[in-house]
Order: sequence, then C-alpha cells, then structure tokens
Amino acid sequence: MSGLFHTLTVGSEALLTTRQGVDTAGHNIANAQVEGFSRQQVNIRQNDPLETHGVLIGNGASLASVSRSHDQFVENQLNNTYQDSGRSAARADSLKSIERVFSPELNSSVSDQVTRFFNSLQTLASFPTDETVRTTVVETGRDAVSAFRRVDSDLKENRKVLNERIFDMTGKMTEQLKEIAKLNVKIQTSETGQGAFANDLRDQRDRLVRDLSGQVEIKYYEDQYGMLCIRGPDQVTLVEGRNSAKFGVIRNFENDGLYDVTITDWDDHHARNVTNRMEGGALEAFIQVRDKDITGLLSKNNQMAHTFANEVNRVHRFGYGIGDYAESTGRNFFKVPLNVADAAADLDVDDAIQASHHAISAASSPLAPGDNINVNSMIKLKDAKIFSDENTSLNEFYANFTANLGMNTQRAEHARQASDLLVKDLNKQRESVAGVSLDEEATNMMKWQANFTASSKVITTIDEMLDTVLSMKR
Repeated sequence: MSGLFHTLTVGSEALLTTRQGVDTAGHNIANAQVEGFSRQQVNIRQNDPLETHGVLIGNGASLASVSRSHDQFVENQLNNTYQDSGRSAARADSLKSIERVFSPELNSSVSDQVTRFFNSLQTLASFPTDETVRTTVVETGRDAVSAFRRVDSDLKENRKVLNERIFDMTGKMTEQLKEIAKLNVKIQTSETGQGAFANDLRDQRDRLVRDLSGQVEIKYYEDQYGMLCIRGPDQVTLVEGRNSAKFGVIRNFENDGLYDVTITDWDDHHARNVTNRMEGGALEAFIQVRDKDITGLLSKNNQMAHTFANEVNRVHRFGYGIGDYAESTGRNFFKVPLNVADAAADLDVDDAIQASHHAISAASSPLAPGDNINVNSMIKLKDAKIFSDENTSLNEFYANFTANLGMNTQRAEHARQASDLLVKDLNKQRESVAGVSLDEEATNMMKWQANFTASSKVITTIDEMLDTVLSMKR
C-alpha cells in the first residue's frame, strides 16, 4: 500500500508541475506584445531517490522555479545606449525646432530684410526727393527691425518651451524613482523563499530603469537582497533600497530666471545643483540647447542688430534731409539700446524718421535735395567688413552663424541615427533571449498538455490499483 501511495504522490507532483508549465506558457502568450516582458520558463528538478529494501527508487520530479530569460550584460549595454540615444534624440529635435526660426521657407530672414533695406536705399540714391521712395525706406527699416525682433522672440519662446520640458521631466523622474524604490521592496519580499523569482516585478523595474536612463545619466547595481542602487549625475544616490531621491528645480536669476536642476535626498536634508554636471540623457541635451545653443544664437542676433543699426546711424548722422530737415544734421536712423544684449528686442526706427520721411539724411550738404552722397555711403555698408572680430560683412556674419546651426543640427541628426541603430541592434539581441515566440509557446502548450494527460493517467491507474487492493480485503 505504501508503494502505491508513493507513486500517487509522484503523479500528483507531476500533475502540479505540468499545470504550472501550462500556466507559464499561457502567461508568455498573454504578454507577448508587452514591451520589456521577458519570456518565463519552468525549471523542473529531479527529486532525490528513496531507499526501499536496500534499493534506490525514483522519487519523481518537482517544480524548482519559474525563471525569466534574461541577459544582464545586454540589459546594461541597452541602458547605457539609451542614455546616448535619449541625449541625441532630444538635441536633434530641439535644434530642428530652432532651425525653423531661420528657415527662409517659413519666414523672411533677417538677411533678406536687411538686403531689402539697402536695396531701398539704392533706389533712394537714384531718386533722393521722391516721397514714395522715402516712405519705402522707412517701411523696409521697420521690416528689418521686425525681423530682428521676431528672431529674438522666437528663440526666447523656444528656450521657454525647453525650460518647461525640463520642469516636467524632473517631476516625471521623481515619480519613476519612487516606483523603482517600491518595486525594490516588493521584489525583496517576494523572493524570500528558496527558488522564488519575482519575474514580472523585475521586468517592471527594468522598464522603469530603461526609461529613466534615456532621460538622465545613471549607473546602478543590484545588492545582495535583490534591490537596485542607482546613482545619478555627480554620483548622487537616486535610489537605495526603499528610499528614493527627488528631482527638483530652482530659478537661476543669473540665467534669466530659468530653471536649474537639483536633486534632494529622501530626508530633504540637502539639495545638490546638478545642472552642469550631467553627461547623458535627454535632460542634459535640453539644458545644453537652452543654455548654450539658444543663448549663442540670441547673442549673435543681438550683435548683428546692434552693429547694423549703429553703423547705419554713424553714416546717417553726417547727412541732411529735405524740407524742414534740409539744414539740420546729426540724426540717427534707428533707436539703438545701449546694452547689446537688448539690441534685437528693443531696436526701432528713430522717432524723427517715423514722424517724417523728410528726416532721412540722403544728402551730404545742406539745402541740396538732389544730393545722394550720404545715402551712397550708407549703401556701401551692405558689403563692408563691419564686424572687426570676424572681418565679415552683415550678410556673411548672418550666413556664418546660421550655417553653424545647420551643421550642428545635421551632426545631431547623424548622432541620433547612429544611436537608434545601436539601440535597434541591442533590442534584437535582447529579444533573441527574452522575446516570446508564439510558435514556440504553442508547441510548449501542447507538450505540457501531453504531460498533464500522462500524469493524470498515472493517478487514475494508481486509483484503480488501490480499489483492487481494497476489494481483496473485502
């Protein structure tokens, strides 16, 4: 009788093991399209044999564990690549948005408007007293001013958008760190038993880490309890066990009140400014574009506006107008702010010029309405090398800094494409190990079903044998 009960136990354990195999195959199929899911597999162990009458007999098999197919080396490479990919993608997208500010297909460029202004002066040189031509000069001057202002405004709007994205990202990353810390606790609790693996919880944590790595530079390791310890920019601890730090922002009034990024520990004791201490991720790219690329373009636009207006004013002040202004000189054509940093935003046509186009000083002598000597001197500024530091003309100066933007955008796009290829390749490697094959799982399902049927047959057979033994006693 004891032998029959032993065989019955073997059959019941086999039944339990094969049922778990069916459950696992079904779980894999259900999650086949879930991003980051790792295929799970049932691990069966052979039980130690039993000694009966000096003979060792088989003791069946039992469920050892359910593990996930996972390559930690590939996972680490993938997360490192996500940092580069996140940075290059964020930089490429941000620079493309800025490039539209200077696109001749969308807007009349500063260079075009400045050229139209000088062309109107060329017409004025041929017709110094023509009322319509003088009105055109004033209007093209206003258009040039508007072009400088538009570029300044659009660049600042792009900087504001990036600033808000940085704010939003810090809130999102703080929530992700909290979730990783919570999963640390759940994984530790779930894996207390021997052979217990929190596969689904680990997949969830891996997905959060991968997403986080695309946003900010991180390094991590797993401690002896299965908990992740994560360090971020400047080696600041982001997650340790059940504790998580907080990303935040503070306004930097030395940088136009834009946000600096801080990390505060979980006890709120210390907030470290890490704005300029990042080396990867989308957050670093947004900060670099906001504080360096856009700031540099704003500076170039202001420099061009300031130099253009001052040079025109310098020549214009030597001339004389017509009518009531035929005997007066020393007037500016543009109102130019003293601070170069405000040049593009505050530039305007001088009040006297706006009030009367007679104030345009085309002549070099008083009471000489047909004189065009002074306006010809202004026309020469179009091609003059007025930027002494770069020895370039107005149009050359504009072409140089917009071309640099174009090259930077192209380089960023190439970096994005290279990173995407690497991420794609690593994802393929990951999928080859952890991905779910529906055909394979369907085969496994049939295999486990056959095993389940066979195990059931063992139990049925033992049950019939027990009935036979019991009937012998009756």
